[in-house]
Amino acid sequence: MRQFIQTVTFVFLVSGMSPLADAQLRNMSQYDWDRINTEQTRFILHDTGEAEYFWVSEWNHSTAYAADGKSAIVVWHFKDGTKAYSEQGNGIGEFGKTRGYLISDTSSHLEDIHRNSIQPLSLDNYPVMIELWIGEIEESTGYNPEAKGDEACFTETAIESNISYYFSGCPAEEYE
Repeated sequence: MRQFIQTVTFVFLVSGMSPLADAQLRNMSQYDWDRINTEQTRFILHDTGEAEYFWVSEWNHSTAYAADGKSAIVVWHFKDGTKAYSEQGNGIGEFGKTRGYLISDTSSHLEDIHRNSIQPLSLDNYPVMIELWIGEIEESTGYNPEAKGDEACFTETAIESNISYYFSGCPAEEYE
């Protein structure tokens, strides 16, 4: 009789946890590492001088939980040395989990480190690299990138108006 009660108790406990365990499994990330999705991250300079920036990142399950409450920050490095910033959602954790760990955003203007709107894109000044960071963004202090996650490069030597330009992997550094 004692063994029967233990077995029934065990079955009851396991069946009661099943929905919780099942929910955890359904909410797992399909991505193995945090990265910039280069197939979807791009920029366009229109012939009117207006710009459009599109960025997409993929997050793994562990990072989303470890960085809960932190923001994803994209740092855009331009040919002339200008750095511009964009916020990718407020909070990697819950925000990332509810979006399937694939976070995207778009803007016609980027910001400087103090959150002032800037638009450095021109035919002569285009992004040469972007970086994905985890950090904090405050209205009073601006962007505070803390941990770098990934980078992607743009290796073309010129751009034209009204064309979408995509990023790719950065060339490996050569060591002498």
